[in-house]
Amino acid sequence: MLGIEQRKGNDKHLCGRMIAYARILPSPDADKSGTPFDDMVKNGIFALEGDFRQAPVVSNRKALNRAMDDRIDNLIETMREEGVDLPDDIDVDSLRERLHELSNMEVIPIPARIGNFNSEEAILKEDADIYYVGEFIGMNQAHFCLTTLPIYYQARYREQAKVEEMALLNEMLSQFESGQFMDNDDIQKETEELFPDGASLTTFVGDLNNLLNSRVVPFLLSCETDADYEAQVKLFYNFMKSYPEQRDIKLIDGAIQALRKQSDNQGARKLLELGCKKINAVYNEDTKTAEEINQEIAAI
Repeated sequence: MLGIEQRKGNDKHLCGRMIAYARILPSPDADKSGTPFDDMVKNGIFALEGDFRQAPVVSNRKALNRAMDDRIDNLIETMREEGVDLPDDIDVDSLRERLHELSNMEVIPIPARIGNFNSEEAILKEDADIYYVGEFIGMNQAHFCLTTLPIYYQARYREQAKVEEMALLNEMLSQFESGQFMDNDDIQKETEELFPDGASLTTFVGDLNNLLNSRVVPFLLSCETDADYEAQVKLFYNFMKSYPEQRDIKLIDGAIQALRKQSDNQGARKLLELGCKKINAVYNEDTKTAEEINQEIAAI
């Protein structure tokens, strides 16, 4: 669309992190002394990146309204102390209601920042949906193009997430009506497959932390051949397909593969431990713990 090319990622299943970049050609009328945009361009590439995977922080509406009321009351009190009368045509209650409406408007945050990439190859190595917007002579139009793209991307990503949530809810209702929910005992039976047919996170009602540490990790580590491992780990990905942060599943997969090659790999063992804890925290909606674990993972 409009010359924008998606060079990495799936447009029908956005991952939540985006990078958009353009090639900047020299402008013949550019100021030889430099412009504020000069530092944004690396080797002729101007890039923006944004991570929209974390839910936006929405302030409590009641708290916002109270704060707004306090400011209005303080203003009126100050005016009275200084002997200033309110104009006759000002309705304070109507003013409060209007300010409440304005303060409670839903605003989509745009947490995009300048990307520090020196080449297209470096950009394409990133785990993100990557867009190339073309060549521009100078920075002005490129800047306009790139700074508006994150708004559209974020709206599309959040809409896809909403559709997936609705589909997940419908699936859970369907499973509830058919009585097909599974707990740890149902899944951890002695079978040749990691998970039985029909098992998924949406139908699981047991202890996920126990399932990961007592079933998934030991089962995958004990696979005799790489082909056997690939077949079983696909079942793990399929079981966890409704989990919102798929990078955590990839982290566990990578850590287990590293331990299969070198059983005393302490770095991989630590990542595996943290990955399981992170998944359990996200599954139990413990946002604070999940973020703390994210920081530990990033530090390794």
